[in-house]
Amino acid sequence: MDTEINEDLKTQLLKTLEAGLTEDGLKRMKKHVQSFLDEIESDIEYRMKDDLAPMLAGYVSDMVTRTIDAILKGNESEIRRYLHCEERGFHGRSTDTYTDREIARQHPIIHAKLHENSCVALRHMIVDAHRDLITSERIKDLEDQVKSLVAQVNKAEAEREAMWERVRAFA
Repeated sequence: MDTEINEDLKTQLLKTLEAGLTEDGLKRMKKHVQSFLDEIESDIEYRMKDDLAPMLAGYVSDMVTRTIDAILKGNESEIRRYLHCEERGFHGRSTDTYTDREIARQHPIIHAKLHENSCVALRHMIVDAHRDLITSERIKDLEDQVKSLVAQVNKAEAEREAMWERVRAFA
């Protein structure tokens, strides 16, 4: 009985579809579907173009923050990973585990200039660009700490001296 009902429904549905789906009806439906798909494609393209720059900037910012945090926290393994100087990884030196070139070809001269691969160049640029800044800022940090410590010692001595004055006054 269920199969008879299903067959009857199927037959009625097919008749309805055949009656309602004319050639013009199919063309209109295809046009609506294509319009809908074009709108989706346009929206996706817009969102990709509009969101790509901020998302990429956010990713780069996050990686920089992670690198700086690793440096500040003294996480040596992360620092080595970010600066490409892991012991068993690619670090741009002739002792790389992935290097199968002879030492004479490891650091070539190109256009009369010693070529540095990106790993070595990054470390070189950090030190060259910021050696004085890092040194001078660290000196300023230490000078400020010394001023604070001197002030603390002076305050403690003044308090100690005031205490002795009160003790002497009672004696």
